This record gives sequence, structure tokens and C-alpha cells, in this order.
Amino acid sequence: MDVFLESNLKLETFSPSSKVWFFTSDKALNESEQLLIQIDIDFFCAHWDSHGVVLKAAGFILFSRILMLVVDESFHSISGCSMDKSVAFIKMIESKYKLSLFNRLLQSAFVNNDWHTASTASWSEKLKSNEINLETVFVDTLVNNLQDAQHHLTKKLGDFWLKRVI
Repeated sequence: MDVFLESNLKLETFSPSSKVWFFTSDKALNESEQLLIQIDIDFFCAHWDSHGVVLKAAGFILFSRILMLVVDESFHSISGCSMDKSVAFIKMIESKYKLSLFNRLLQSAFVNNDWHTASTASWSEKLKSNEINLETVFVDTLVNNLQDAQHHLTKKLGDFWLKRVI
């Protein structure tokens, strides 16, 4: 699943070691929400700075439910203050669009030809009831660089850390 087809133009000049962060929404975003949030992301990334230097940054919405931020530190390092700015930005998105984006217990998977997000406990129940299996594709939001995101963002449950938990 190549989720980066549309964003390749923005990312082709980014270092493979660029840092990435993922924020999973508690609900799917409709097309209108995606468009508006993408405008907010683009504006934030164009002005996101570290000690007065604008960062080489980009952001995307993946699978209608996951916000991704990317910073190329080969251009300029991100600082604690700039990380604080990203947290404030994500909190603003949560408030503006009535979302929850900081719940790390949420995981997204491709089930019945659509993406779904649920808690770890829910996925455990779905595995027990055979609604999902070891071939079900999940999003690994723990990848931490662009190269891993581009090549290993989605994994079958059998190859995914969540398998050990559920």
C-alpha cells in the first residue's frame, strides 16, 4: 500500500532520516474536514520554526484518519520549543474539528475494504471473534523516520507489534 503517491512531490527532497510523527483520529475524517485540516497543516508547516529558522516540514492526512508531520533535520534541527508548537497545533486541530488525536491506544486497520480505528481492547475482541486475522493490515504509527514510513508504515498483524499485546 503506497500511501505516499500524492505526497511524493513534497517529500522527494526530504532526507530519508527525516523525523515523522503520527496522530490517529478517533473518527474518520470526511472529505471536507480533510481539505480544511490539510489547509491548516500546510499553513502550520510553512511557518513552523525552530529558534527563528523555518523548518523544512510537511504534513499529510493518511487513510482519512491519521495526521502525519515530517521534519527534515538535515536542513535544521527541531528544538523543544518547536516540538511544543507542534503539540499546540495538534491540540488546536482537536479543538477546532472536535477530534481526539493523542490517544495512543487507538490503532487503525484495513478491514472489509475500509479503514477502521479502534482501541487495543477492541482489536483483541475482533481477533477472538475472527473479524480480523494475522493477515489484517495495520498502520504502524511507531515508525520514526521518513524511510520507515515510506516502506514499513503498514504491516500485517502477524508482523506487527500489536500481535504481542492482543
